[in-house]
Amino acid sequence: MHEETSETTTTIFDDVAIVTVSGELDFAHCIKLAPELNAALRSSARAIVIDLEAVSLVDSSGIALLLNAFRHLDHTGRQLAIACPVGSPRRAFELTALDRQLPMHETRQEALAAVGAN
Repeated sequence: MHEETSETTTTIFDDVAIVTVSGELDFAHCIKLAPELNAALRSSARAIVIDLEAVSLVDSSGIALLLNAFRHLDHTGRQLAIACPVGSPRRAFELTALDRQLPMHETRQEALAAVGAN
């Protein structure tokens, strides 16, 4: 059985925090991701891009974490963009119809452009 390594890194580009996630965005990874995402939410970044291009699976914990981030940013007048290509991870958002509520984009570049970071 192959165990996939899940990682998260945060970088700042212009005044946008980019949170890059890889592996499986499941409950165990959300526990590790939450403090890093919360730090980005508390930062002075005017927008956050969450890059899920290297994610192989998103479960309900991951969806809840991203939905809460979106609500927090929306409440504070800041932007969120999620890079999540068509495939298995995107399917979780489509099944819950959240792909129509959350700002989903095919690529990281499209997500950055959506928040005005070029």
